Formats: sequence, C-alpha cells, structure tokens
Amino acid sequence: MAEASIDFPTGKADDVTFARSMVPAILPEVSRALPRTLTCTRSTIHTALGDYAIGGENGDAYPRMALRADGKAGPAIYLATSPAAPGKFALVVHPQNGLTIAKRFYNGIPTDARLADDIRAALADDDGVMAFDAEQQGVRYFFAPPGDIPPPVESGALADGTQFEAGPQILISAAGDPHLLDPGSYRHKPSGFACPSTFDGLAVLLMSIEPNAGSLVCSYRAGTDLRYREDDPIRYQVTLFKSPSGETARSVFEQLTAAARNQLRITGDHRPPLAAGRAPAPQFVGYWDTADAGVQGVWVGQAGGWIIFLRAQYAPSAANDAEAGKIAQILFTQAGKQIR
Repeated sequence: MAEASIDFPTGKADDVTFARSMVPAILPEVSRALPRTLTCTRSTIHTALGDYAIGGENGDAYPRMALRADGKAGPAIYLATSPAAPGKFALVVHPQNGLTIAKRFYNGIPTDARLADDIRAALADDDGVMAFDAEQQGVRYFFAPPGDIPPPVESGALADGTQFEAGPQILISAAGDPHLLDPGSYRHKPSGFACPSTFDGLAVLLMSIEPNAGSLVCSYRAGTDLRYREDDPIRYQVTLFKSPSGETARSVFEQLTAAARNQLRITGDHRPPLAAGRAPAPQFVGYWDTADAGVQGVWVGQAGGWIIFLRAQYAPSAANDAEAGKIAQILFTQAGKQIR
C-alpha cells in the first residue's frame, strides 16, 4: 500500500514520459464506465462538497472510488491505472468544471488514511496535474515540462481493447496564470479573447497557452522538435498585449520586422497570403523567404486597447500560403469580435 503520493512533477525530462503513460486513466472510455454505486463502503469523510463515501476492493476495475454519501449529484472520485504504466495509479475527479482531472499519482493503491486526505484536497479546488477536456476533446497539462513542450499523446488501445484517438494536447504554461482562463473555452478573462484549438477543421496537435493579466501568448505546432522541418505543418504564434502609453501597432510592427531582418537569413520578400487593410484585418504585414527556415511572416493589428500580432512559419508551397492566409483572417476576425 502506498503511504504517500508520487512526487510529481519533478521538473525532469521523464515527467513527459510518465504523464503520457497515465493519460488513458482520464479518457472518456474510463470515466463513462464508472459504476453508479459502491461495491462496499470503507469509510465516510467530510469534504468541501459534502460527505463522501469511499468504497472499492483491490481486485475491482476501480479499486477505490468515492461518491456523495447522500446520493445527490456531484463529482465522482476514482482510482485507476493505465495499461502503459502497470502498478501506477491516478486519483481522478470526474467531472470538475467540465474536466476530468488527474490530481495525484501513486506507486500502488494508497492507504485508506492517505486516500481520505487526498480526496479532501482534491475536492477543495480545481488544481491538478493534467485533465481531459470533453468540450475541446483534448488533454490539458498543468505542469511545464523541460522546454515548455507539451507531452504528445499517441492513439492506441486500452487493456479491454477499446480504441482511443489522440486529440489536441494543450499546455498551460507555468509562466502564466491558469486562473485567467475560463475552463473549457480557454477565454482570456482580461482581454476576452479565446485561443482556438482548431482552425476551420484543421486539427491543432500541440498548443501552449501563456495567460497573464496584461498579455496572452498562444503557440501552435505539430511536434516536440524545436527545429524547423520542411515536412512539419504550419507553426503559428499569436500574441496579445495591453498596449502601453505611446506603443502602437505600427511601432510594434517596426520592432518585429527589424528583429526578423537581424535574426533571419532572408533571401527576399514573399507575397503575403493575407494583405493588410482596415480592421478587423491586420494593419501591417511583413513576409519573407529565408535560406534555411522556410517562409516566415508576421501580421500586426489592434483591437480595443490590445495590440495583436501573429507569426507564421512553414515550408514554401501554394497550399501553405492559402492555409496561412485563412488562419490569419480567422484569428484577426475573431480578435475583432472578442477583444474588449
């Protein structure tokens, strides 16, 4: 029996591997199969959400589970393992603010005393290690792996043969404040802008959000390799920040283009796939061909009291140009509607 939970995250590279191995414990196939009643009652504890009865036996599919003692509706808490990590268990709350949240991990089934304390803590707030978002159909991570790269999740099968498909993987950066995002929609409360997890049916595989009171950064990519690779889908990064006194969309554009000309090996200008224009279109655009980093561009505009800019990087092709232009139009139109 486990006397304590696993110390996680550790800030080491194997955090990524372990988190990835435990994702099946929070997928819908698991939470949908939860029994509605306990096989036995081991104890009853008082929590922030009322009294909860804890039950389960070591041989059960869910060796420990807790439900409201009065039978009323409320989150269920369950202990589940993962076929990718035999002997490891996750303490999961389902649902909590629309999420299925993994709160802690254990090397074995925890003792009754340990579990009682951890269930009380689990129901006291909506913090956790990672969660499945049913609305977005993706996994969110509440820790920052080395390099701020979200751990990818591959499609596969559970122990009973049930197949599951990987959805968008979403990391809330440790450099930001997750409480500034609305659960489920990822709407940034200070600005009103919601970073989309899909673009017109184009799936986002990895998404990183860094929310702060005066800024928001959303990065989109397809893999964990930081280097540019020609076969990668387009990489995007959208940034919003509260414009300080004297800062304008034009001055930000001039700073960004100057930095690009200093840092990139530019071989020539590239025709922008979305031209500058009146709001909600971006006000300024710079686009270049480079010697070793594909096509790169930046759009800059303003909405409300916020300056917004979008960067894009991709291999040169007419199809990529068309997609990048479409995404830029979607983002700036959405920004014009949402930002206060």
